[in-house]
Amino acid sequence: MQITPNQIAQFSGARMIVGPHDPESIITNLTWDSRIVLPDALFLALPGERTDGNDHIEAAIEAGAAVVLASRETTAAQQQAARDHGAALLEVDEGTGGEALLALAAGYRDSLTATVIGITGSSGKTTTKDMVAGVLASGMVTCATYGNYNNEIGVPATVLDADPSTKALVVEMGMQALDEIALLCRIARPSIGIITNVGVAHCELLGSRENIARAKAELVENLPDGTGIAILNGDDPYTSFICQLSRASERGVRTLFYGLSAHNDIRAASIEYDSEGRPSFDLWLPDGLSRRAKLALQGEHNIYNALAAAACGHVCGIAADSIIKALGSARPAAMRQEMVKLSSGAIIINDTYNANPDSMRAGLALLTHIGLSHRHIAVLGDMFELGDEEERFHREVGAFAHISRIDLLVTVGDLARHIAQGARDVGMQAERIIECSDVTAALEALKPLLVQRPVILVKASRGMRLEQIVEGIAQEC
Repeated sequence: MQITPNQIAQFSGARMIVGPHDPESIITNLTWDSRIVLPDALFLALPGERTDGNDHIEAAIEAGAAVVLASRETTAAQQQAARDHGAALLEVDEGTGGEALLALAAGYRDSLTATVIGITGSSGKTTTKDMVAGVLASGMVTCATYGNYNNEIGVPATVLDADPSTKALVVEMGMQALDEIALLCRIARPSIGIITNVGVAHCELLGSRENIARAKAELVENLPDGTGIAILNGDDPYTSFICQLSRASERGVRTLFYGLSAHNDIRAASIEYDSEGRPSFDLWLPDGLSRRAKLALQGEHNIYNALAAAACGHVCGIAADSIIKALGSARPAAMRQEMVKLSSGAIIINDTYNANPDSMRAGLALLTHIGLSHRHIAVLGDMFELGDEEERFHREVGAFAHISRIDLLVTVGDLARHIAQGARDVGMQAERIIECSDVTAALEALKPLLVQRPVILVKASRGMRLEQIVEGIAQEC
């Protein structure tokens, strides 16, 4: 970010209560946490679930914030602190801090010349974003969403994180309702859009998978006519619906399809897995040539993520050899299929960051590719936000667990009881299923099994806190 205090006031629509000591000073970073204020920072004071940033304005100024944007009326003490430290103090009406941030990012976006890549999907967004950023960074200055900051605060923060030298800006876009991605697109204004897939995550909020597809289609709908490029999962059954809904062809938006099927523009063939589930494959690009690629990430689902990144690299002019090298160097983020090898010989797949039916199946498929001579145990917990059909989705995961031929299924939580039932319904023997009410019970059930040096997948929605099981197992081994 490179922006002056006066521009912050102009773009955000904020009132300048205390002017800056140096009106031409350049603000280079943004934070909304007063504990991590850096020099020349903009401190955005927003109310949160546990604390209100407006209560920490003086602390932020004393820590070196050059500009503070308050989201309620400031006090005399806060104004005096700003004068004493030469900081600019801006304010907007109470309850409009988020809107001010969106307006600020939208105004700043006008100064950027970077190619903006928007990424959304029901699963795989963050991994795909990281792989796209890695591929593009091999040939151009690249800025990308930090972690999974993909909402109405994270996306404008990502835009503001770029500076005039940025050539590629990779923006992850999440949503919980219709029109949210459209709003984020109005801020980031992507010219390339990637949709990883359409699953059932957020069914509780959107009502149906078709509505989820409608929400994802907003990314393609907001690509520029004539020049926009949509990179879509050609194996996903909702992709044609997205193309029709967004009128991509009529608007002159170029579409590139990726996947495993032969009809895709970018595809993988001759797939092989090593003993830890890491795939190698022939990568076919639109130039009609194939190159052998190998991933450090495990599982078939990461082939799809890699193909999306390869497609983006191709349209952005990254050389094929550089694409393959970048894909091979990608590593998992914390708690996302993180491989933990214990001194006892047991292996944990820590996939506790989040879960939906599609990512559950991907995790189970990965489990069966690792340590073929080991016993395979799946520890699966509740999946949230699945709506009225949550029981059916859990039962289907249980059925897939049995089909995957795992040795033992351990379920954790009330909803996960339906995973156990789904496994029983398709023939899994009762002695291969352990139902647990909570993390403590699951750990007690697993402890006597660790001497067998199993491979253990641990996965559930974030609220289940199953990383405590990973930590407990590690302590035992």
